[in-house]
Amino acid sequence: MPLHGVLEQLLDTALPTSGREFPYLTVDKVVKRYAYLRRRHPELSGTVFHSTRKWFITQSERTGVPEHFTATLVGHHSARSANKLTYGLYSAGISDAQKRKIVEGISVPTELAL
Repeated sequence: MPLHGVLEQLLDTALPTSGREFPYLTVDKVVKRYAYLRRRHPELSGTVFHSTRKWFITQSERTGVPEHFTATLVGHHSARSANKLTYGLYSAGISDAQKRKIVEGISVPTELAL
């Protein structure tokens, strides 16, 4: 994600070089803060904290990225990916246009055609 140079420098000096980027934040704190923002900004209605993550994962699946690559990018462990957690839980699946293209691309063998 592009950042303003000043912000980029701040993050380069303020964030740890290994381990968790924000060790003082818990999922509970972040989710509650997002709920607060959603109440203050009606345009966020219907979204959840992971909406951006879900969008990214869906787009990855729709463009054919192997699930284990996406799992690595979003911080899922490979063992979880083997259980199809990344796409199975977070992705909205392939688009209707992709489904149509797949179905239209399958030919019925001529010996079975009526």
